Amino acid sequence: MIKFLFVFWVLVLSGCTSIPISTMLELRNFNEQSFVALNPVEIRSKIRLSEPLSLDLAKITLSLSLENEKGFRNFTFPLVLENENKIAALDGFFSSQPANTEYTFKLSDIAIKNFVETQKLFSDGIKRQASFSIGASFNQEPQEVQVAYISILLQLKDEEGFFTLLDNAEADFGQKG
Repeated sequence: MIKFLFVFWVLVLSGCTSIPISTMLELRNFNEQSFVALNPVEIRSKIRLSEPLSLDLAKITLSLSLENEKGFRNFTFPLVLENENKIAALDGFFSSQPANTEYTFKLSDIAIKNFVETQKLFSDGIKRQASFSIGASFNQEPQEVQVAYISILLQLKDEEGFFTLLDNAEADFGQKG
């Protein structure tokens, strides 16, 4: 019975969130040593955005926020476009998917240098909390679009491939009233 309830709650939680349970499980052991061991040349990010929206490629960044007893610091690492693919719309019997543009980014040369410097901060033994985020802007105002779908994937190591941070999260730009 307990096993059944656990499976039930996992299914309910995974159905209610845009962050896959597999990603949460994969990152549960990520720590300072894991961060210091990263090779910034291997870090990639993919963003899939439903059309007709497109990304402002000059404003894509990977950010790291650090908080410890000395205060709060935010580091940004500019990303550069590595690849752009158009994905056609899919119409199925039970579901459909709008056309998407998939962007693949890597750290810029200056971002790689800054990332290595940031990794050195983790080797000082100070306890801290850290979080990653990916910042993106649109090329156009999304007022014309009622709903957009976005997926964000991250690769920390070449041999591990991409894992999903957000999976077809719905962004509703319609007027609330």
